[in-house]
Amino acid sequence: MGIIGSIRKHSWIAVAVVGVAIVAFIIGDLTKNNRGIPDMGKINGSTITYQRFTEMTEEMENNYKRQQGVNQIPADVEYQLRDQVWQTLVGENLTDEQFEKLGLTVSPAELNDMYVGSFIHPYLRQSFTDPKTGEYQTQAIQYYVDNFENLDTLQRMQWVELEKAVKADRKQQKYSTLISRGMYMPTNIAQQIANLGNKVSNVNALNCSYQSVSDDEITLTDADYQNYYKKHKAEFRLHEELRQLNYITYPIVPTQQDLADIQAAVEKSWEEFQTVAPDELIFFVNSESDHSYDSTYRKASEFGSPMDSALMAAGVGSFISPRIVGNEWMMAKVLDVANRPDSLRASAIYIFNNKVGGEITRGDEQAKLLADSVLNIVRSGAMTFEEAVNQYSDDPQKAENNGDMMWQLDGNYGFLNEDLVNTPEGGVFVVKHPNEVGYFVVKVTGKTTPHKKYRVATITRTIAASETTTRNIYNNANRFAGNNRTFAEMTATAQAENLQMREGMVNAMSYSMPGINNARSIVQWAYNEKTQVGEVADQIFEADDQYIVVALKDVYKKGYATLDQVRTSIENQVRIEKKAELLKARLEEAKGANANLTAIAAKMNVAIDTLDSISFNDYFLGKYGMEPKVQAAIVAAEPNTLVGPIQGANGVYMFYVNNRSDNPAAPTAEAIRSQRQQSFMQGLRNIQQVLKDHANIVDQRNKFF
Repeated sequence: MGIIGSIRKHSWIAVAVVGVAIVAFIIGDLTKNNRGIPDMGKINGSTITYQRFTEMTEEMENNYKRQQGVNQIPADVEYQLRDQVWQTLVGENLTDEQFEKLGLTVSPAELNDMYVGSFIHPYLRQSFTDPKTGEYQTQAIQYYVDNFENLDTLQRMQWVELEKAVKADRKQQKYSTLISRGMYMPTNIAQQIANLGNKVSNVNALNCSYQSVSDDEITLTDADYQNYYKKHKAEFRLHEELRQLNYITYPIVPTQQDLADIQAAVEKSWEEFQTVAPDELIFFVNSESDHSYDSTYRKASEFGSPMDSALMAAGVGSFISPRIVGNEWMMAKVLDVANRPDSLRASAIYIFNNKVGGEITRGDEQAKLLADSVLNIVRSGAMTFEEAVNQYSDDPQKAENNGDMMWQLDGNYGFLNEDLVNTPEGGVFVVKHPNEVGYFVVKVTGKTTPHKKYRVATITRTIAASETTTRNIYNNANRFAGNNRTFAEMTATAQAENLQMREGMVNAMSYSMPGINNARSIVQWAYNEKTQVGEVADQIFEADDQYIVVALKDVYKKGYATLDQVRTSIENQVRIEKKAELLKARLEEAKGANANLTAIAAKMNVAIDTLDSISFNDYFLGKYGMEPKVQAAIVAAEPNTLVGPIQGANGVYMFYVNNRSDNPAAPTAEAIRSQRQQSFMQGLRNIQQVLKDHANIVDQRNKFF
C-alpha cells in the first residue's frame, strides 16, 4: 500500500501549507517553548512559540527540498517559506476563531462522503488517483480508514495530516459560502442599472486638458492640500507600520589596476595549465580556480557565452583559452564528450548489513548473497520490483515511496549516477554502498532524451575588486556616515557631492529594497526600538557587493498616513484639482448666458469631438480613456441640452447630447446580477485582510531573522 507516498509527492500546492501547519500545530501544542527564547508573536492572545514556528518551518523546508530535488534552499526562498509559515499561522488562528463562533464543523458522515462518496475532495482525488489509469482508488482510501491503528507512525502522521487538511479546506469553503450569500444585489437595483445601459448616446463634446494650464498659472496652498487629503483620506490607510529609508550605495567594483592584475594572473595560470600532467590536473584546478573541480557532465549552454561555442568546436583533450564569461575569466580543458540524459529516475531496494546497527544483524556476506538473490528474482520475473521492495527492502520509508528515489538531475545521484546512465531504462543492477553498510538493488525507471554533454576541467577567476580597493570603498562610505549623523546632513552633503540618494519603504519583515536584494540587516536596524527618525546608522551595511549608508527618514504608523507624509505623493493630484477649478471657471465664463458648444470651443481654442454610441456600460470614453464621471453625466443628461463643465480624469468637459437610441448589446438585469455576484466572490480574497485589520497581532519575527 505505497499509495500514501503520493500525498507528499503530488500535493505541494494543495496540502503542504495547510497540512504541514496542522501537524505542526499538534506538535507545538504538546511541547513548551524553549526556556529563555521569546515568543514569535501573538494572534488575538494566542501565543506562537519559537519552537512551534521552527518546527513548521523545518517541515516546510524539507517539503521544498523534496519537491525541488535540492539540498540547499536559496536565502530568499528560505525567507519566503518562513513568511509563508507565519501567514499560515495567522490565517489559521483568525479563521479558526470564526469557525468556532459560527459552529462550523465537518461531520464524520460528511468526511466519509469526501473519501468514498459522491463529493470526493480534490486533495484526496489528487493523492489517490492512479496516474496510469486515472482511476480514483477507493479501496486504498478504505484501507487507511479501516486499518489506521495498524499503520506505522509515519503513515499515521501522513494520514492525519491529509485528513485535517481536507477538514480545514471544507470549513473554509463553508465560511466563504456563508459570506458570499450575505452579499446580494436586489433585483430592483440590477434592473435600474440595466435601464441605464439599454440606451446609447451620440454626443458632441469638448475637452480642456489639464496640460493646457501651465503650473505657473496656479498657486498651491496648504488649504488645497488639506481639502484633497480629507476627500481621499481612505486611500492613505496603512494595514501595517512602514518605515521610510533613504540610503546611498557604494558599489564594490574593481579599479583598472585590479583588472590588469587579474588578467596577468589569468595569463600565468593559462601558461601552466597547458603543461599540467593528467594525474595532477584536479589538484592544479583546485589550487588555481575560484571554484572546485567539477566532474559532472554539462551541456555547452550551461557554461555560458562565449565558452559554449568554444566547447562545441573543441574535441576531447583540447584546451580552451581564457575568455570572460559573465563576471569571471574562464579557461578549460575538455576531458570527455558523451550523449547523456538531463534527468534520471530510479527505484532501490536497500539491503543493509550489521554496520548500520539497529535490528539488522546480517553480515556483509549475507547481505551480498541476499542482494544477488533479489536481483535474480526480479530479473527472472518471479516477482515485480515493487513487490520485492515491500518484501526485502530495509528502507524505513518503503511503504511510503515503493522504493522510488524520484527524478534527479544527471550528476545528483551520487555513487549510483554512472551506473544509472550506463544501464538502459528498465534495467536492474546491484551496487555496493561506498560506506560499506550494504547493497542497493536498483532499477532504472526513467531517463529523459539524451543530449550532448561535456566533462570539462575549468579554471575560473572572479573579476572583483582587490582587498585594497574594497577597503578604500569602505573607508569612503564610513567617512561619509561619520561626517553626516542626521538625515538632513546626509541629504545636504549628498547634493553637494552629487551622490545619488535612493529611497525605500519597508515593513518589519521586508527582505529587499530597491537595488538591494538581501536588506534584512538594514530593516532590522530600522525597526530597532532605539533607532530614531532622522538618524543615520552607525553601521556600514554590506549587501550585493556594495556598502550602504542608510538613514531612517520617517515612520508611517498603522492606520492613516499623515498629510505631511503623503504631501509629496499627492502634489500632482492637488495641482490637477487646482487646474480643474481654473478651467471650470473659464468655461463658465465662456458659456455665459446663451453660448452654444461651438462658441465655447472657439473661445477656449479647443476642438469639438463627436462621440458615437456612448453607453453606461462602456469602460472608455472614446479617445479620452477612462472617464467614469463624464460618462455618468452623459447618461443622466437630457437630450438637446448643454451640460458642463464636468471635471474628469484628463481634463474638464462640456458636451451636448444630440440623440439617444436603443442599445442591443445592453446586458439584462439578470446578467448584471450574475456579474456582480462574481465580483462579490472575488472579493472573498480580502477576507483575511479584513480579519487582520480587526485582530490584535503582535509580530516579533524581526527579532529572529
